[in-house]
Amino acid sequence: MSSTFGKSSRHQSSFHRSRLVSAFALAAFGTGCQRPINMPLALKDQTAFRAEAIQFLEEAAFGDKASQRMQAIEAFKDVAPAEAMSRTIIPSNIESDSPGVSFAALMAAGEIGAESLIDRIRTRAESADPHVRMAALFALHRLGSTGQTGELSHLLLDHADARVRANAALVIGRLNSAEHAKLLKVALGREQKTAVKLQILESLALLQDRYATERLMLDGYSEYPDQATAALMMLVNARCPAAEELFWTRLAKSTDFPEVRLQAARGLALLGYNDGLDLAMGYLFFRAPHHVTANDPAQQQIARVRGLAALALEAMAEPSALAALKRAFESADQSVYVRIAIARAAIRTIDMNRKQTAGWYGHLARDETIAHARPAGNASE
Repeated sequence: MSSTFGKSSRHQSSFHRSRLVSAFALAAFGTGCQRPINMPLALKDQTAFRAEAIQFLEEAAFGDKASQRMQAIEAFKDVAPAEAMSRTIIPSNIESDSPGVSFAALMAAGEIGAESLIDRIRTRAESADPHVRMAALFALHRLGSTGQTGELSHLLLDHADARVRANAALVIGRLNSAEHAKLLKVALGREQKTAVKLQILESLALLQDRYATERLMLDGYSEYPDQATAALMMLVNARCPAAEELFWTRLAKSTDFPEVRLQAARGLALLGYNDGLDLAMGYLFFRAPHHVTANDPAQQQIARVRGLAALALEAMAEPSALAALKRAFESADQSVYVRIAIARAAIRTIDMNRKQTAGWYGHLARDETIAHARPAGNASE
């Protein structure tokens, strides 16, 4: 696979867009953000920062809160898969009493191809918990044992719990097989719950289904921030090249909520455009929510925006963002959720630029080179 991370705009036609986005980006710094720290981080500091980020993720992966453990496991899977195994992050969490943690570990095992765990995965495929079972079936399928994969269709079409149906749709989409598009379309036609329908659409978009992509793009242009943000997130997750113009439009619209613009910046980064760099670095320090409600308190919104900024920077993998990421990571008031997002952004940024930092990177063992740092299904493939 060829990476699109860290590239500048690829076509001359995007030059005017870059200038437009840069002008609009300044609006962020007058609404609760600080100007970005756009400077390099010394190589020895990169080494120390990476080690600190890995250690933090490891502590979170073995912590008391299931949600944080799940996020840390996913982070290891995405940006440090070799260390996920060598530090037993995945093996130690497969049999977790928390279905969510076990789900995350099993999905990670399948995605990184952890063949050494296949016997334990087979045991988890017999679990009474449907979430654990479907994740184990996914892992088995990815490891070449496809005999039980058909059970996923029953979980998607027939299970009484909408959460199970939604997760089944997610799992089926990640099988990344066009043959499952027909099944997802059948489920979409039968499904009554909006949340499940949206997950089905995301999975279909991941399979490059035109109808699903266009449906999500329509929502992506919505003037309702929550609807637009959700649709953009799904298009980003599906890595849809067809959504490029939508991403440009939402990034350049300075009146949009930060969540909308940051999802657009992340989507463009995955297509090779890092025009949202300054915007994302500024929102790492977001502190002035402007649409606080009882259901969306200030601290929750602050954490959400900062976390999305970190995810956008992860997609960009720009070394010039490392100083800002380090400062944000070390901030005394930073939530664990945001620190996890920053840690994964820092690890990927450092590792994706290892050719320029060979002097410090050489100490890593060859088998721990992050060959799988990119998510499967990159839009450039």
